[in-house]
Amino acid sequence: MVGYSKLEVKGEWKSKSNQFEEVLVTFDSISLNILDTKGEPIRQWAYSSIFLKNKEASKSMFCPDLEETESLYIFDQDAESHLILLCNKTKRKKLAKLFPWIFIVILLIFSSTFFLGQLRIVIEKIALSLTSYEQERNLGNIMFSEILGASYCDIKKTNEYIGSLNKNYLSRKRNAIEFVFVDLESKNSILFPGRKLLVPYGILEREDGASVLTETTKLALAAIKIKKPIKKFFSEQRSKALLIYIFGNFTDLNFDKDNGLLISLDSTSYIFNEGFTDNEWLKLKNICKL
Repeated sequence: MVGYSKLEVKGEWKSKSNQFEEVLVTFDSISLNILDTKGEPIRQWAYSSIFLKNKEASKSMFCPDLEETESLYIFDQDAESHLILLCNKTKRKKLAKLFPWIFIVILLIFSSTFFLGQLRIVIEKIALSLTSYEQERNLGNIMFSEILGASYCDIKKTNEYIGSLNKNYLSRKRNAIEFVFVDLESKNSILFPGRKLLVPYGILEREDGASVLTETTKLALAAIKIKKPIKKFFSEQRSKALLIYIFGNFTDLNFDKDNGLLISLDSTSYIFNEGFTDNEWLKLKNICKL
């Protein structure tokens, strides 16, 4: 077989548009050379791209590419076997050389993904550290101003009344929860940054509305304590918008209400009519003119 590295064998070659013609085939170290009968070069095929198209009893057809732009018949079975051996050997070498680069590319992809994920976390933490309570409240007010067509009770009267009840689960400081009864599609409340709690308007008509509002308030206070509303708000923003915000401009932020924190009681048990007396609940409903 080694002798075929220099030996010539006869074959038949054609391009796609021509008829088969008799040629001489020689085996080089990296390519197959096709010569006319006078020894003039016609084509040179790289072993790495050659494949066996058809194998018959007396001859085998080879092509230099998947498009089959050319065809070569070899009649010598030993030459055919040697060509297949050279092609497979070259492809293995090519794959072996390519493998480190594939590994490097995969490593770079994973590294960049990890780096971008870590960078995103850092950006959110920086944005959180730069946001004062006043700024957080301002963001919540902007979010609320984006809700168009929502009906709600008199916010000032509602909160003054609830604050006057001196409930032990409510803060009486200047940064107390601000209740906003709105016409929400969801049955659950939404907590905006800055302690603004959007409560479904229909809760005032529910038989267990008093206890639902009480437990919702407790969950909202617990979320505020660990800054979940503002963290949720930042987590929903695009990285570019967050970077711009860090440098002092929040016009690119998304203030959609869906970026608020959903307060759900689905998995929470609560005591019926806890928190408000019947008279207190009735007065609250009257303030909202229900």
